[in-house]
Amino acid sequence: LEGIDVDLRDMPDTAQTLAVVALFAEGPTMISGLHTLRVKETDRLAALQNELTKLGADVEIEGDDTLTIHPPEDGKLKPASIDTYDDHRMAMSFSLAGTRTAGVRINDIACVNKTYPDFFRDLELLRAP
Repeated sequence: LEGIDVDLRDMPDTAQTLAVVALFAEGPTMISGLHTLRVKETDRLAALQNELTKLGADVEIEGDDTLTIHPPEDGKLKPASIDTYDDHRMAMSFSLAGTRTAGVRINDIACVNKTYPDFFRDLELLRAP
C-alpha cells in the first residue's frame, strides 16, 4: 500500500476512511478538496489531525482543504483512545485502525446509531474466524 495524492472534492465523506488507511501506507498521503469537512458534525479536519496524531502519524493541515498524513516511520501505530466528537464517521473510520493494531479504543461508540447501529457487531463478525 503506497501513499497517494488525491482530490476528494466530489466525495469528501470518504476522507476519514482514506486518512485511516493512510496510516498503513508507505509514504505520505495528501488529501485535498476537503473544505466542506470543517462544517460537518465537527471540524473533521481538526478531528482527523488530533486522532491520527494519537496513533503516531504526523499530520499537516494546509489551508482549509488539504490534509497530509505521514504514517509512523516504523510502521507501527501507537495504542490510543480515539475520540469520536459525536461523529459516526469518525467512529467507523478509526475502527479500521483497531482491526490491525492492538490497544485502539473508540470512545462513544453509540454515535454510530445515527446511521449504522449494528456497525460494531458487523465489524466483529468480519474479524471472527
